[in-house]
Amino acid sequence: MKTTPRPARALAVMAIAAVGLAISACTPAQKAAFVQHASAVHQAGVSQPGAPSDEALARLRQCESHGNYGAVSRSGTYRGAYQFSRGTWDSTARRFLPAYVGHDPATAMPFVQDAMARALWSTTGWTSWPVCGRRAL
Repeated sequence: MKTTPRPARALAVMAIAAVGLAISACTPAQKAAFVQHASAVHQAGVSQPGAPSDEALARLRQCESHGNYGAVSRSGTYRGAYQFSRGTWDSTARRFLPAYVGHDPATAMPFVQDAMARALWSTTGWTSWPVCGRRAL
């Protein structure tokens, strides 16, 4: 039986490959710092009680931005795969990933956007995404 990879998993594999290429030129200390940072980002998003499943996150991302991590709404107000406003992004970052306060959600790495969406969902549930949140359940 042939199976196709889930979109989120395929994207993660591509991101890991790209990161592997990028850090191959780093010093051992830089590599260790990156691994520590990536682990903290992962923990911030995944370990929260009430965080959505990979499948729910993929449905939310597809509904909000057609899976485009660089998406920006016409008004410029909502940014990234999960269409964060800068205020919501910053308030979520202050609590879970302080290093990302002030960053543009549309330019954050996919794994950071995923972690932030998981973290926000863990505190507010699907209600932060009034239309797509219900569809992601």
